[in-house]
Amino acid sequence: MLATELFTQEDFQYCVDIRRALHRRPELGFDLPETHALVTSELEKMGLTWTDRYAPCSAVADMNSESSGKTLLLRADMDALPVTEKTGLPYASEIPGRMHACGHDTHTAILLTAARILSRVRDQLPCKVRFLFQPSEECADSGAEQMYRNGVTEGADYGIALHCDNGVPSGTIGVCAGDYMSACDPITITFRGKTAHATLPEQGIDAIQMALKAQEGMKKIVEEEVGDRVYIWSLGCFHGGTAHNVICDSCELKISFRYFDKAFAARVRERCIAFLEKVAADFGGTVEYEWRMSAPPLHNKAFLVDAFKKSIAKLEGVGLMDVPLRKSTEDFAWLLQDMPGLLFRYGSGNEEKGCTTMAHCNDFMPDEDGFRAGVLAFVQFVLDAGELA
Repeated sequence: MLATELFTQEDFQYCVDIRRALHRRPELGFDLPETHALVTSELEKMGLTWTDRYAPCSAVADMNSESSGKTLLLRADMDALPVTEKTGLPYASEIPGRMHACGHDTHTAILLTAARILSRVRDQLPCKVRFLFQPSEECADSGAEQMYRNGVTEGADYGIALHCDNGVPSGTIGVCAGDYMSACDPITITFRGKTAHATLPEQGIDAIQMALKAQEGMKKIVEEEVGDRVYIWSLGCFHGGTAHNVICDSCELKISFRYFDKAFAARVRERCIAFLEKVAADFGGTVEYEWRMSAPPLHNKAFLVDAFKKSIAKLEGVGLMDVPLRKSTEDFAWLLQDMPGLLFRYGSGNEEKGCTTMAHCNDFMPDEDGFRAGVLAFVQFVLDAGELA
């Protein structure tokens, strides 16, 4: 059975209509009442029972539970960004300061369309399917992490997700085997000192000088540990002081640390924290820090990528390309802690239509004709699941 034989023009229009409805009403984080109502209403029309017990405004529905085959978990994220839209589209955001600038509206519409198609042949599927609609991918509190910790992956054998990409031509599927997207540690460090007049620095404790020494020393630690590993150490915020003639008593740094090797990151963290405390002690000040992992590295299992490529090769009119490793982060990685999986890119780029701006920009527009390839990729992979080990 081929996905191209099951996909109809009505399915394509359904996908476009759902996406546009979601695009008009973008919602943030875990606060997705309208989005959640639309998704769950559509699942019910397909005869699927859903639950939101894994996270607020989430929806999880199982299909073909009586099958003896493997369980495939298919995930879409649903939240938008706090961005003011400037696309001029007739279905642009109706909520000021909010926009689906990362394409999660397209992810949700594509997964709903895949569920719609698969529901028509559910008795012929070689596997069980779990449809997971996730809130809060863009926020500091990860919806995927919460759903993972609440057990949403229990009983699932493999996980698969997609992301739009205006850097990939519309109608093309892109995938990368092995390490694909980095882990991210957002780090906040605050040094506390003591104010004094600028002409009497010996009477104060200079928080800015502590922060300067800390940043220089931490970068050196990373360079000593890194070897040939891929990483990012990016200082995004350095803030301290209130006046030119006052010794600063509080200075804050915000750093983005991205990596693929968790053992390397653990060594960096241990050494850096010890160094921060030494710097503060040497100056006579104090230091506070928040250092956590917002998402682990995302690894696409090679054997699943091979199987996925074989599925895509069956799809007439759908291209396939290898895409490079990325240093950005995707919280789908949380769902792959206990099961193998992959995240693929569906091409949404089309220069003739002006679909060239990358995600997170206020004029981001994915090519709607690219939705077809995303739907077909999900559906064909499910249809071929009987061939997975």
